[in-house]
Amino acid sequence: MTPTRWVLSGFAALIVALGIGYAMGGAGRFTLQNALDDARGRLDIADARVQLLEARVSLYNVNFGDASRHFEDAKPPLRRVRERYQNIGKNAAAGSIAAALEHIEEGQRLAGKLDQAANTKANDALEAIRVASSQ
Repeated sequence: MTPTRWVLSGFAALIVALGIGYAMGGAGRFTLQNALDDARGRLDIADARVQLLEARVSLYNVNFGDASRHFEDAKPPLRRVRERYQNIGKNAAAGSIAAALEHIEEGQRLAGKLDQAANTKANDALEAIRVASSQ
């Protein structure tokens, strides 16, 4: 066998080994990515719930400015959750999250008017999130 054939055989073996390694390395990647996305979704839901509960505490303490800030902070994680639900085809859950966002908007508006009814809207948003989580 000539030296050129040895080099070409070695190069071909290297290409095959790299291909097999790449295939084996990516074998569990999709499962892990799905688990990571699920964990991010649960974290976003928990973050939104915390902000809404903080808003309710602020309303009990008659601190409407702080309550409005907590309402605002609850929106971005819920928007991400709604988008994830829409992307995976959970339209009913996405609708519940959209309803929660509407309740938050209304609660924030009521808090701006110094109205204690904002507490009811925060509770309605929490209930809509609970319904979406169970779907």
